Amino acid sequence: MRLSREERSILAGLKVKGLECGSPVQGCIKGTRKAILNEIHRWAVDFNAPNILFLKGYPGVGKSAIAAEVADQLATLGRLGSSFFFQRQKAVDLTPHALWRTVAYDLSRRHSSVRKAVILKLEEDTISPTTSNLESLFRHFIREPLMKSTDIPKARLPVVVIDALDECGGLEGPQSAHRKALMKTLRDWSQLHTKFKLVVTSRRENDIERLFSTTNHHLIEILAGEVVDVQSSEDIKTFLIEELRNIAAQYALSLPQTNWPDAETIDLLVYMAAGLFIWAQTVIKFISLGEPRRRLNQVLEGRAKGNIDDLYDQILKTSFSGEEDIEDFHTIVGAIILMQAPLSFTSIAQLLDMNRSNMEHICIRLQSVLEYHKDLRFYHQSFVDFLLNRDRCTPGFLIKPDCERRKLTLACFKVLNKELRFNICGVESSHLKNADIPGLASRADKFISPHLMYSSLWWASHLAETRSDTEIFVLVEDFMHKQFLFWLEVLSISQRVNLGSQMLFSLVDWIKTYRHTEAIELGHDMQKFVATFARVISESVTHIYVSALPFSPSVSTVWKRYASEYGQTIRVASGGLGDWPALQLALAGHTSSVEAVAFSPDGKLIVSGSYDRTIRIWDAETGAVAAGPLDGHRDWVSSVAFSPDGKRITSGSGDATILVWDAETGAVVIGPLKGHSDWVRSVAFSPDGKRIVSGSYDKTIRVWNAETGAVVAGPLKGHNSPINSVAFSPDGKCIVSGSDDRAIRVWDAETGTVVSSPLEDRGVSSVIFSPDGRRIVSGSSNGAIRSLNGLSYKIQVYSLFHYYADFFPLMTSFRIQVYSHQLSVTV
Repeated sequence: MRLSREERSILAGLKVKGLECGSPVQGCIKGTRKAILNEIHRWAVDFNAPNILFLKGYPGVGKSAIAAEVADQLATLGRLGSSFFFQRQKAVDLTPHALWRTVAYDLSRRHSSVRKAVILKLEEDTISPTTSNLESLFRHFIREPLMKSTDIPKARLPVVVIDALDECGGLEGPQSAHRKALMKTLRDWSQLHTKFKLVVTSRRENDIERLFSTTNHHLIEILAGEVVDVQSSEDIKTFLIEELRNIAAQYALSLPQTNWPDAETIDLLVYMAAGLFIWAQTVIKFISLGEPRRRLNQVLEGRAKGNIDDLYDQILKTSFSGEEDIEDFHTIVGAIILMQAPLSFTSIAQLLDMNRSNMEHICIRLQSVLEYHKDLRFYHQSFVDFLLNRDRCTPGFLIKPDCERRKLTLACFKVLNKELRFNICGVESSHLKNADIPGLASRADKFISPHLMYSSLWWASHLAETRSDTEIFVLVEDFMHKQFLFWLEVLSISQRVNLGSQMLFSLVDWIKTYRHTEAIELGHDMQKFVATFARVISESVTHIYVSALPFSPSVSTVWKRYASEYGQTIRVASGGLGDWPALQLALAGHTSSVEAVAFSPDGKLIVSGSYDRTIRIWDAETGAVAAGPLDGHRDWVSSVAFSPDGKRITSGSGDATILVWDAETGAVVIGPLKGHSDWVRSVAFSPDGKRIVSGSYDKTIRVWNAETGAVVAGPLKGHNSPINSVAFSPDGKCIVSGSDDRAIRVWDAETGTVVSSPLEDRGVSSVIFSPDGRRIVSGSSNGAIRSLNGLSYKIQVYSLFHYYADFFPLMTSFRIQVYSHQLSVTV
């Protein structure tokens, strides 16, 4: 069905621009894998069968080729919903978010009922496709649209193919937050109607095995080694005969006349492959790149059954001998493995400042395992695993990540210091925003090379993984003193300014090992410069120089360093900023007043609760929405708090209930917890995260089990007016509460008995223990902040403060959140 121009325009916001998620390999050789393909197709038309098919097997058995073949055949039948092929070297781009956005886009294009539901979601603007909340993305753009699609004919019901689940998350593997989040949505898929089918392929990995051990699915396992099945061996034999015949045909004067190779040799090769298609494919590439007889004999010399390591060992020893070759091998191969995003042959050569002839020499010798005509990538992850494993790798060829990361860090800073320059894209006027500059994208392609863009985006990641190093420090200082503003130009033009602040925090952390006061001060100032002017820089590259720099505080080290060189724009004659403003961010998004805010324990996130009945989670550095809006309460959200590990959020509401949310996915994990008879004004986690305390306008306090939701203490009665604030002591043994009855009470958290009850002269709006538990700080409606000695409860009046606020004295950022009856959160 053809899409209207309006529909294409709306759906364009869902598609990930420039994403390449297709198969890196071809489908199956004709006549092979018939049994497996037939079983998959029988499952696809059985609408009573589990809706997930899990194809698993050891590395190299041909899972990706099968996935590619299945996708092609489903497309021919009109049943391919979408396909997505994870690749470890593209983990930065091929994320779970990219997966589900791609699936949603493809399903919307192919099915009108899905399209209608998705477009409605996009037009409502209640959730952005760019949300970092994967569970919410899946729910709004995959699960709900599919559940509403009841009119899709059986012959066109979609089947989605996901290949190489084990490669999601890159080198982090099971520890990747991306992969953990994806697992939850795959389990959610299993809850859909069985007519909506999903094919998943993966090698055996513990976290993936755990997922499918508790998720209903149809299993197909491809065996290898000693237990290889007859069909796999026959398929490999068919492949070898076909490919070796093609090689022989190229030697018309010799090989065809000798019936090369004979049937016995073919059978021996099949035996040696032991069910591993990657072994057979690599052997064919190896033989085809040299004199066939000699190469085949070299393969036959190592007769270990199904040992891909022996084959890789043989390829390396045959291809490389000289020390110079091996040094270049480490540099090139290390870069391909450890780079955060793939680059072409030319771009990697320029990044590494390597002679292209030397580099091509290495690539040619690795042709049997390396694709280098486009972006450089290894044909199979098993070769990467081999090179990184000290116990498996051929001596002399082991890739040592620390050493190769250092090379990449050096390369990035050398590129930045050499190629960044003022007005890199030749923008003629400061009167236009980036969006209005004619041909800015084409200028960026022309003047910002791929290796410069890579260096600009990823230098901080490589630096963070590199040990202290004097040579690198010299390059870093040069970058800070000369290239900082030019680097911001690249971020502005590429719409990546949101990365800047966190990258500069990483820079400061790395510099601290040197205790270089001036460099640390400049690094901090660079971060404040970006945090303060991020919006301006994002909108206009020229206003780095005509707005941000001139309006920087005169005490700023960035201003002192750069103003004299780029100060021929405007000058602040009087007034201006005396120092960097305390206000760092204004977070807008709620549609009614913000009633509660809290920082995550690591200071990276902010959670807010609003009168609009929703919760939002924000990136504390960029102000971007990390998750939400989270819907669950039936009335306004009056209180929010993070658990000590930052993984959960609890919220209290005017609906008299409490909810517990997963901070990463935004899903409700516990609740609603019911018991209070009036709105819940305050909630807090215990220091161990196992309990939640709540204070309510019903004048009572309750303590809940944070895992089960059961009441473990309360209702605690003693206050004569609504309770405004509750908090645990640092050791978790006591609870403090403040109320409109002018009382602050301290309770035993286990027994619920009152420990002490000193009085205030006005209603108590906020209470909190000091980190050492010796004092209690309270705020009251008359604007006073009082400090109470935790032992004697003697009242000491300190100062006035006109906002409700949470204090984080142990956080190095010393930031304060303020919530108000406006629609925003300020930091």
